[in-house]
Amino acid sequence: MRSSKDIGSRIAFAGVGAAISIVFIVLGYFLSYVSLSCTVLTSIGILLPLSKGYYKEAVLAAVVAGAVGFFIVNIKIVPYLMASGPYVVLTIVLQLKFSDKTWKILLSYILKLGYSALVFWICYSLISVIVVDINKLSFLQTFSPVALYLTLNVVFSLAFLFYDFLLLKGYEFIKERIKKIGRR
Repeated sequence: MRSSKDIGSRIAFAGVGAAISIVFIVLGYFLSYVSLSCTVLTSIGILLPLSKGYYKEAVLAAVVAGAVGFFIVNIKIVPYLMASGPYVVLTIVLQLKFSDKTWKILLSYILKLGYSALVFWICYSLISVIVVDINKLSFLQTFSPVALYLTLNVVFSLAFLFYDFLLLKGYEFIKERIKKIGRR
């Protein structure tokens, strides 16, 4: 059975993580020109409990940040829900479970590419979170609608894989920092 100190530490990590995520959700809403950066930075809050191996608490932090964020920013919470909250937990768990064999790593990247295509379709086609002004980018006017969609999806998927890479590096960095802080 876990000690009350351990349970308190786990809840504290989840609470601080949720609070960090909520701060970046709200900043992204009010400072719309940095909303993408803030969506990426919300991952820091979820990585905090994950860095100690607190998986249930990380899910709790993601759910709390999403629920509180929904009441503050309403439908603008969708990018967080799709690219940050639950995705961060899933990515770290996949990395830890699938890092032992090459075919498992390849499978995880295929799953991530499929997920990025789904996220792009939802954000571009359904709720128009991603909007491209073709008039400002004149070279895009020559593309057919299908070619434009596919081109943007490929660019988005490459950016998503880069985000995934940064997420894993951020996890390693935070894990190391938490370990150093715990030694003091």
